[in-house]
This record gives sequence, C-alpha cells and structure tokens, in this order.
Amino acid sequence: MKEVQDILSLAIRQPAMSDQLQLAENDTVAVPDCLDFTLQRFTYDRPLPVEDVAMVLYQPAKRGQTAAIELRYCVAGNKYCQNPGCTDQVCADKKKDNCVQKSPSIDMITVRFQPAFIQSLQKGSTSSTLFDMQSRKPFVKTIQPSTKSKEVLDQMVHHNYDGALKNIFLQSKALELLLFSSDQFVQNDTDDRFGCRFLTHLEDREKIEKARGILLEQLDAPITIRDLARRVAMNECYLKKGFKAMYGTTIYDYFQKERMEKAKSLLYEKGMSVSEVAILMGYSCISHFSTAFKKHTGLKPCELLLR
Repeated sequence: MKEVQDILSLAIRQPAMSDQLQLAENDTVAVPDCLDFTLQRFTYDRPLPVEDVAMVLYQPAKRGQTAAIELRYCVAGNKYCQNPGCTDQVCADKKKDNCVQKSPSIDMITVRFQPAFIQSLQKGSTSSTLFDMQSRKPFVKTIQPSTKSKEVLDQMVHHNYDGALKNIFLQSKALELLLFSSDQFVQNDTDDRFGCRFLTHLEDREKIEKARGILLEQLDAPITIRDLARRVAMNECYLKKGFKAMYGTTIYDYFQKERMEKAKSLLYEKGMSVSEVAILMGYSCISHFSTAFKKHTGLKPCELLLR
C-alpha cells in the first residue's frame, strides 16, 4: 500500500504547500491480534487550504502477503502546544484558548486492521461482505469523514488511558470508525462496493487528482468534461466514474459546490457586491448566479449579506 502522503495530497489543495508542514508528533500503538494505530501530527505557520478527507484501502492476500484493510484520515483543526511544561501537551481546539504557544495542526491517522481480527468479526455471517478475505479485488476509495467519525478520531487522539485500558479503548473506537465508514461506502452492487478497479493504480488516481486541481484553479471558468479528460489524458468515462469514487460526487456537483463556497467567501468575508461576485465566478446573468447560490446555500446572495 502507498504511504500516507497519498491522502495528504488529497487534503491539501495545493500540493506544493505541503513543504510548509513540520512533523510535531509521530506515535504508533499496536493492539495485539487486532490493529495498528498511527498518529502523525504536522504543524504549520501559514494558513493552508486543507479539507478533511478519509480513505479506505483493501489489499487481498497476494504473493505470500496477508490481506490488509486500512482506514486513513486527514483531519485539520486541532492545536499542538509547543510548551513542554503544558499539562495538556496536545491541546484540544476548545481548551487553553489563552495559550500563546499552540499551533494549528493536521492529524494524519491510520488504522490498520489485522486480517485475523477482521475474519473473527465475520464468523457466523451467512452473507458476503465487503471485508470478505477471500476476495481478490483490491480497492481504494476516498470519502468525506462524517461528523461522527471526526468525533471518534478526536477521542482517539485525546484520551487518558494507558496500558491494557488504552488497547481496549482504541479497539472500541476503531470499530466505531469501521462502522461509520461502512455506512458511506458499502453498497448493494458488488462492483460498486469495490470502487473502480483501475483506481488501484497510482497513475490513474494522480490523473483524477490533477483533474480536481484544474477545477479548483479555474472556478471562474467552467470546463467541459471532454476538455478536462483531454488535459489529464484520461478516458471521459473513467474520469467521471473515478472522480465520483474518489470524491463521492460528480464532477459538475463538485465544481458547483467549490464555486459557490468561493462566492460565499467573497460575499461574506470580502464584502464584495453580488454583481461583482457573479462576474468573478463567470456568470453573465446575475439571476442565474443567484439561483445557483441559493441551491447550494439555501439563501439568496442578498440574504447572506443581510446576516
């Protein structure tokens, strides 16, 4: 399986900015006969365009290697205290707001379930599941972590357990993550459950990541899927199917969401007028922009300005 850097490139919209990260913490906990838990915490000095993202990986047994299932998460927003005398060295975001030595951070969390443990969960089951270790289909799927998953991740990072109790705690929380994540990617169709097979190749995932980057770079200039596919040298059908598998939505819906989020920021934070924002977002008709904005936010642009 690829290293955690894969998910980091998905979380930070501008990959070059990952050079600004500094590793502040690196912790690994092995829960015997169950799972391996890894936390990598990176701090940064300048604001970064980071979004929470999760990745599910399944690799079947192959060439003497055991099968593997991993859940990977990138979550921003926690605070890391640089003061060694601080009683809470890993500051939670709502604690110690007066601490001047805490820095924003990105948490990279990996939970790798051991094959024997997954098999034990399936004992007695009469139906095939996503985690059928007899399957020879690998898959990689990216999802947006749910609110419940992020709460569990925060609990796994900030706790006071030690020894055997720590292992029990991490095991219980890891099972919650597995449950909440399965709600997002387990479907009835066998092929869909395993995502797009071609996405198991890094080159294809990189092409789709590049397509996403192109969309984000030109939110004011809509691009057709045909042109987008040509720019990343990928089949249109594969691009559409792979994009939805990795980001959980269609190319158009993703573009519109990001487009309206930028418009919202320009209106609410920059104080620009509705007509100015409409033009900047590539709309020649203000009413069309207003309709699209309301569809995404539930409010008309003018209603947002009144808040």
